Amino acid sequence: MIRARLMRWFVAVSLRDARIAAGLTQAEAGQEFGCSSQTIYYWEKGERHPKSSEVSQIAETYHLTAENKRYLKLVLEKKDSQRLEADARFHAMALAKAELHSGIIFKYEPHLVPGPLQTRYYHDLVPQAAEQLELSESEKGWKFKYGRRTAIRGRKNPPDIQYLIGDSAIYLLRTLPKSVQRELVDQMLADDELPNVEVRVIASFHTGRNTPFSVYKPGKSKTAPPTFVYSEILHGSWCIEEDNLVALYDDAGRAMWRLGIPLKEFLHENCRDLLA
Repeated sequence: MIRARLMRWFVAVSLRDARIAAGLTQAEAGQEFGCSSQTIYYWEKGERHPKSSEVSQIAETYHLTAENKRYLKLVLEKKDSQRLEADARFHAMALAKAELHSGIIFKYEPHLVPGPLQTRYYHDLVPQAAEQLELSESEKGWKFKYGRRTAIRGRKNPPDIQYLIGDSAIYLLRTLPKSVQRELVDQMLADDELPNVEVRVIASFHTGRNTPFSVYKPGKSKTAPPTFVYSEILHGSWCIEEDNLVALYDDAGRAMWRLGIPLKEFLHENCRDLLA
């Protein structure tokens, strides 16, 4: 489920990113659509929106994929609604955009290594097996996941990212082939060395430990979404924007982070075999 503010942001930033990817200025885009550059500016600020009937021309001019075109049209058709019942794929696309534009990101995974830290072999052996995905779906999922990782690392102004991982996700690595363990641990440690990234492992009890969730904040980014939380449970997933609920998750994340042990320290104290 996605609410109105986040929907408006998704449309605005998607149009901005697509225009830039197409190599057009706002004035040039305006000429293509028969409107002023100011209209394009307002579209990209989220202060106005194109009509859903204009999506086909936008998609052709900006070279949007069929999937991006479909979701853009869906959101524009629902723009006057307070909420959108979104499928898992649209949530993933919205999160990818948030990762490209948020200034501060907190990701907590109790049982899995967070997606941007995963390797291909880990993806094949753990998430794919757990979700019982067909090979084609797994391949599609990995390409999307790898694209997200590459996009985050390629940002000119990288976000500050905190990855918090449940200790069970680390212990699970012992069930994987040694080569997979080594590659994944090396990648996590390499990311942990980046100046804007920190990885911790939580082994202590906290009431929020069972639920995976992420918090996205603007920080210093001028194109960031409104602060929101993404969370998953068995029967669905939500993008949460209500201030009181965002504060609840944010406070839990901060408390859990304080309980977290730096990745390298946790491995040395509890899993030296994974460093061998």
